[in-house]
Amino acid sequence: MAGHEEKTVTSDAKAGNMIFEPILEDGVFRFDCSYPSLSFINTKDRDTPIISHPVPSYIPTFECVLGKQIVKLELPNGTSFYGTGEVSGPLERTGKRVFTWNTDSYGYGPETMPLYQSHPWVLAILPNGEALGVLADTTQRCEIDLRKESIIQFIASASYPVITFGPFASPTAVLKSLSHAIGTVFMPPKWALGYQ
Repeated sequence: MAGHEEKTVTSDAKAGNMIFEPILEDGVFRFDCSYPSLSFINTKDRDTPIISHPVPSYIPTFECVLGKQIVKLELPNGTSFYGTGEVSGPLERTGKRVFTWNTDSYGYGPETMPLYQSHPWVLAILPNGEALGVLADTTQRCEIDLRKESIIQFIASASYPVITFGPFASPTAVLKSLSHAIGTVFMPPKWALGYQ
């Protein structure tokens, strides 16, 4: 694993840069990975390092406070955010805070959050036109906070890994790389087809 700076904040809190490992394909990195993946089609892809791009362009920091892991990723000023799972509202999520947690969404409306599925995922469009995807690999209730200028923040119980995709030349390239990891509606995971 690559370098990791850690500093003690209080007796029950730790903070620092997240450990990273290049995985799956060029431009995809796993940060602070210690739990099995529930997002990837093949969990071995998430856990098997590759030898290629040695250092990610952006490295998240973490802080563990009172049983919650807070992950922050600072990007260039002017970055816009999209994604955040299946929630109602405008497509662009810059300046928003979203909670991912599966619930029944009776009374669906423009302010309903979340809908039926949880996807702790953010697609960032950088000022230079490149795109970066960030996945918090957790099944826990997760807060995605995009209210601070050009900062992605995930907050969830317990420790969880974060996977970055890119930056790549376009949002399409990021989503293609993400689909190699989690599958698509046209490419079900191997376990769904009865394969190991």
